[in-house]
Amino acid sequence: MEEKDLLIGFITGYNYDKLKPYVNSLKQTGFTGDKIMVVYNLGYDVVAELQNQGFTVIGFEKDDINKQFVYRENFNICVSRFYHLWLLMSQMNKKYRYIITTDVADVVFQLDPSLWLHENLGYNKICVGSENLKYKDEDWGIHNMYQSFGNVAASYMADKPIYNAGTIAGEYQTMLDLCYNIYLLCQGAPMNVPGGGGADQAALNILLSLEPYKSITKFNSHDDTWACQCGTTVDPNKINKFRGDFLVKTEPIWQDSSCVYNSKDEKYVLVHQYNRVPEWNEKIRKKYE
Repeated sequence: MEEKDLLIGFITGYNYDKLKPYVNSLKQTGFTGDKIMVVYNLGYDVVAELQNQGFTVIGFEKDDINKQFVYRENFNICVSRFYHLWLLMSQMNKKYRYIITTDVADVVFQLDPSLWLHENLGYNKICVGSENLKYKDEDWGIHNMYQSFGNVAASYMADKPIYNAGTIAGEYQTMLDLCYNIYLLCQGAPMNVPGGGGADQAALNILLSLEPYKSITKFNSHDDTWACQCGTTVDPNKINKFRGDFLVKTEPIWQDSSCVYNSKDEKYVLVHQYNRVPEWNEKIRKKYE
């Protein structure tokens, strides 16, 4: 019997309206794998609707969950999600072929991620999507790296492309190990990094630059079709600064019925951070609500 794939997301404090594009777009792709939503501080009405949409919902409270889940002061879901993914899957008596874990509130699916991974991952074990910029050319990224792991790490990563921590997938066991390594590396960084966010993306990129990950990862650029990162390639507040000498690859293209394509006229599987582009946000929410 063929192994199923797992899509797992992590959310806190959302109403269901915020989740509609993620849930409805995934449904339209024909994805047949299992769906888990790990939730913190979520209303029962939202839990019920997610269950109605076929999600297994796992809820945690900061103060009375399983004692194995250790919270540090100033809980940050961006970091803790990697630990909880590893721990949950390690305790479940079920294995999957691929694990797909993405951000939720700002992601839509244009194609079935399982089918894409089956056809494109090849011998690789991990799949990530580029932000289309190098660390040295993106202010938030290099600041986050410096604040998380210091000057040596920032200098080491400066000329390397940035890969987004909110659009990751891969082979089951390797994904679990990567998630645990991300969490462990973050223990040496602030839980909430000055300037916003956590240390998760910096930790991911450091690990991907090292063996064994750099030899077993499919590093997707914006000319591939895994993920479009709108925050660095479309955001109207930033893109004019990046055009010219800074973008690693060409910009994504909006066309036909609210879909996003790469420069080769190929549709992306994931569109991430679309809510940072007012025109795209309006059209995407209208399509998937």
